[in-house]
Parts: sequence; structure tokens; C-alpha cells
Amino acid sequence: MNILLTNDDGIASAGINSAYKFLSLHHDVYMIAPEVEQSACSNAITVRTQLSIKKTAENKFSVSGFPADCVIIGLSSNYVPDVDLVISGINHGPNVGDDLFFSGTVAGARTAYIFGKAALAISINSYRRPSQYADDAARFLADFIDEITPDIAAHSSGPVKSTSEEPSIMPFFNINYPDLPADHIKGKKFTYVGRRIYRDSFQNTTLDADEARVQMGGYIESVFAQGSDSTELDKGYISITPLKLDCTDYSYLKKKSPGVVDG
Repeated sequence: MNILLTNDDGIASAGINSAYKFLSLHHDVYMIAPEVEQSACSNAITVRTQLSIKKTAENKFSVSGFPADCVIIGLSSNYVPDVDLVISGINHGPNVGDDLFFSGTVAGARTAYIFGKAALAISINSYRRPSQYADDAARFLADFIDEITPDIAAHSSGPVKSTSEEPSIMPFFNINYPDLPADHIKGKKFTYVGRRIYRDSFQNTTLDADEARVQMGGYIESVFAQGSDSTELDKGYISITPLKLDCTDYSYLKKKSPGVVDG
């Protein structure tokens, strides 16, 4: 399988290089990642300035842009061959609940999915530091890819032809791995997107007559909810959340347009 790797921590980060090392044992892996950290950039893309692309090693390229830029370059240029799967990560720091809207890691996978590729984002529950369990997460990732290979293959070969009542779904997952030794992890659970509350604050670092400079601070609270990504991750489970793109509020739409079909 041909796999494209990206992230928002930057091409030199430990997580993406662990993923490259282990996935390369059984797959053809290509890395296109930001040259510097781009955390919390969401789905930003570069449209008004040129991007610099540098080959840093065989099958590895750095980009002076965002994760979404990296994925678009990988899918729309001839720097790498056509890929079957795009992976964003392994990110240092969780991406659960409302983080999904702000995360550059999840945005990398989302961009691939928008462009019609199977995709997944993977993060480790380690704050403000690389995790010592990145290799364990990479091993899990390799095994998980083997599990979903039939779904990936179904979509890589053209339009889906499903003989079952329920059509095959192109994979798009957000995975969060506990910052724990492998023998302390309780297992894996498929979860739904939970809720995060951001207690943000801004502190003036300098203040002149006409201009202020501020520094963002604060903290994040996760809302406990059985079966949610953040809750199960905190319990010690690997959280796997299947995602889609449609943000339509169908309950409201049904009020205004009776008979509408759910997405």
C-alpha cells in the first residue's frame, strides 16, 4: 500500500518519524510535512504566497506551509506516487472533542478525505512533550491499518460496489492513544466526538498608546460522557472515532423542510 504521512508538529518530530519507521516495514511510505510546527492551524491553506518544498531525505519532503498544504501537494503533484491512505500524525498531544475543529493534525486527514482518500489522524495523550510511547502507538497504527485494508481497497479501486444492505464507507478516523505503556492500555474502543470547554485568557505582555501585545493562556476541560473520545481515552483506552464531513443540522432542517432525508 502507498501511504502519505503528514502532521502539524513538523517534519523532525518524533511521532511522525516513528510512524514512518514502522509503516515502512510493510508499506511504501512518503512523508510531506511542515518544516516547522503548525499546531492549532486547523484547515488553513496557503493561497497568496509561494510555498517552499525541500527534499530532506529519500521519500521525505518539508513544506513551508500547513498540514493541509502538505496533503494537497502530495495528492496533486508528482512528488510522490498516487497513495491509498493518508495518515496525519503521530501527534504529541490529544485531539478529542472540540479540538477536532482547531487541530492541524485532524485537518491533515480531513483534507485528504475531502480529496477522496481514505484518511486517519492519530495523536498521543501527552501534553507539551513528546511521548516515550510513540513507537508503541506506531505499532498499533500498523496493526489497525491491516484491519481496515479491505475498506481502503474497496475505495481505491473505483466506485464502491457493495452487495450488502449497508454500503461500504470510506475510512476517516480520528485515533487517540493513551500516554501509557502497552501493558497498561485497557484495549481499544470506537467512540463519538465528546465535548471540550476552553477557558481561554489573554494577558497583556506589552501595552503602548496605540498597540497591545497579548499572550494566550488558560486551560481546557473535558466533559465526562460515557463512550466519548476524551472520556474513554482518560480511562486508558485507545479511542477510535469514525468521522464524516457533513455538518448539517438535520433536526432543524426537518422542521423547515419536512420529509428531508438524513445525511
